[in-house]
Amino acid sequence: MSDIKLSGQTALKAHTGMGLYVCPNDDEGLNSLYYTIEVNDAQGVAFLRRLLTVDVKNIHRGEVRQSFILNALGLMTDFVWVAHLPDSDEHFRVVFQSLDTLAWMHQVAKAFDEDFTTLKTSTAILFADQTDTPHGLMADGKVQVMKTSKGEVLAMRVGAMTLLQGEEKAFENFTHPGMEMLDELSAITLCYVSKSPLAFAWQANDLMPGDVNGAAYIDFSDPARMFIGRALTEARLKAGEAKKAVVLSSHQDEAEAWFENPSELILLTEEGVPVAKSAFVGLLGDKLTCVAFVPQSIDSSRLIWMNGGEEQAYRVEVLS
Repeated sequence: MSDIKLSGQTALKAHTGMGLYVCPNDDEGLNSLYYTIEVNDAQGVAFLRRLLTVDVKNIHRGEVRQSFILNALGLMTDFVWVAHLPDSDEHFRVVFQSLDTLAWMHQVAKAFDEDFTTLKTSTAILFADQTDTPHGLMADGKVQVMKTSKGEVLAMRVGAMTLLQGEEKAFENFTHPGMEMLDELSAITLCYVSKSPLAFAWQANDLMPGDVNGAAYIDFSDPARMFIGRALTEARLKAGEAKKAVVLSSHQDEAEAWFENPSELILLTEEGVPVAKSAFVGLLGDKLTCVAFVPQSIDSSRLIWMNGGEEQAYRVEVLS
């Protein structure tokens, strides 16, 4: 069995239970998939209120939210986790994906005379829908400290995903009945199936929040708070058509062969009208899956799947 096909089977098994993906670390001790900073003063809070599309003033102690970081044109440059740690009104942790974001943060922080702390930590993603798991026992949108035999782990849950952070040794022998250890492809697939493609999507270029149904990650409640890209983002969201995230599976045969020559996915109506493109593709069992953002009025079950560069099209199955 090929590694890709095995990954699809692993994702399918974890989808009905739970899976853990321990993100690799680079040689310098920073995580190669997630990077982390913390602030713990008034200047730090002001800095985050300028940088993030969510308002940290509205995140209570012990809560976690997700947010965009935008550039001046309102284009997404990162999708981040924002945790308000329970020990202080001004103690926040931001977990992000692109190393370029760290340089951007330093530029913004200069305007607020803020020296944030960059943490060296190991990170894992836990997927679970079962209520009797470490994930399921934790309320959605909450932060808590989990104790392991190797040390403490900070757990942050959003939807079907929990982001775990601690020292590398804390994840040694990190097991639980029913847990599947995941490879990167199976972890990405579970993100898509839980409608969380943005968890791995910082590398997608030239996208605006309106392109990815992003209104839930933006807080316009304080008109005086001018986060970067706010004016253009607010105007575009008001003018644009509302979208929904759909999880689809292709009926094509030998789906794992797609990964030998990956191509952009195009979704069309039955009349052949393109309605969405997606590079967010995974493998669940032997089925090629994707997440796409389509207009609210579209009947997802009637869409047609076409891989870029191919003339053949496929029917789809709606997974959620």
